[in-house]
Amino acid sequence: MSFPEPARRRRLLPASVLTATAMVATGCGTVSHNEAAAEQGGEGYPVTTSGCAGRDVAVASPPRRVVTMHPSITEVLIQLGVGDRVVAQAQSGLGEPSAELADEVAAVPTLSTDSPPDKETLIEQEPDLVLSGTEYEFNTEMGFAGYDDLEALGIPAYTAAAGCAERRSSGTVADTFVDLAFLGQVFDVSERAAKLEDDARGRLEAVAEQITGIRPVRTALVYVEGGKLYAIGGAVEADILRLAGGESVFADDQGLFTDFFAAEVNPEVVLAKDPDAFVFSVTDAEHERKTREYLTTTFAHTAAVREGRLVAVDNTFVQPGTLSSVEGVEIVAEGLHR
Repeated sequence: MSFPEPARRRRLLPASVLTATAMVATGCGTVSHNEAAAEQGGEGYPVTTSGCAGRDVAVASPPRRVVTMHPSITEVLIQLGVGDRVVAQAQSGLGEPSAELADEVAAVPTLSTDSPPDKETLIEQEPDLVLSGTEYEFNTEMGFAGYDDLEALGIPAYTAAAGCAERRSSGTVADTFVDLAFLGQVFDVSERAAKLEDDARGRLEAVAEQITGIRPVRTALVYVEGGKLYAIGGAVEADILRLAGGESVFADDQGLFTDFFAAEVNPEVVLAKDPDAFVFSVTDAEHERKTREYLTTTFAHTAAVREGRLVAVDNTFVQPGTLSSVEGVEIVAEGLHR
């Protein structure tokens, strides 16, 4: 589902953030206010957290020039009421923004459409905080600015909890609340962040109630790009499916997802599973059309195609670090159990 980034990464490497308290403990570390150094950026600063691979992330003062690496993260800042701090975003072509936030997202300058910006382009923005959904956006081998490059310039960089390499395959929708806690403290809007979390949890509970007692739908999580078929066996995508009342047909595949949460497969692998539904992510209407055509033609004899249970989810809804993943759960649940 959230596949433009993983698909590129797979080809390039074949072996391929709630509470309003001063500290919140999470599986990926802690977020805290260091009062001893508060004079550096005002009361409550710096805000520090342990990010990916135990790397410390410290924000010395309220950010004013934020660069987001995906519009879905721009959406979170808009929801927090600090969208005016975003000076630029990247990868604007990898998904459509939520309808209610589309105009505000579109008003943010774009550095790139289908890949992260190069190092020079990012640094030229003079950001005081860079926010990313995954660690791919900091891949120096691809010419992107790395964590060390930014740290040397005094620019903190934060990757969503579910996007850390060590959690990429096991990330969950709830990981977004870890990111939300961090951003709430960084921008001094913890009360608003707490309200967003409460609303999101309420929506997830509503879905859970609606599917209580319903047998999970055997589903193939896939992504189609350039005529190639990818199976998805983990990450936020798989958690969205679980929360929506689906059961992945790839859950018991030993070795297929050893290197990464997604893998290119032959159609025969999927045909052998005879899924009752397909769930797939898309970047735009044309991508959805092509994917539906491919799935309908290639898997015409599966129960999923015969029953017309092909569920598309915009890529924005399945990115690590975005509250839109809650909407992703709602969309998938409706599609599976209609």
